[in-house]
Amino acid sequence: QTAQSESALNLAKKKFEENLRLFGDAIKEPEKYNLYAGLMNLADAISNIEIEIENIKREIKDLN
Repeated sequence: QTAQSESALNLAKKKFEENLRLFGDAIKEPEKYNLYAGLMNLADAISNIEIEIENIKREIKDLN
């Protein structure tokens, strides 16, 4: 995972978490709640994919 993409993902996740906390009332505005929660989940998933890609790259490098 590159430092640039990691920091971009962390920044995005922090903003989504803040929006969820400030505007994500699950009862009054479930659409906003679901949007911000979903975006946080998406950022986590992208981060996990990047980690897996780096692991695969290391494994390939070790094979050579």
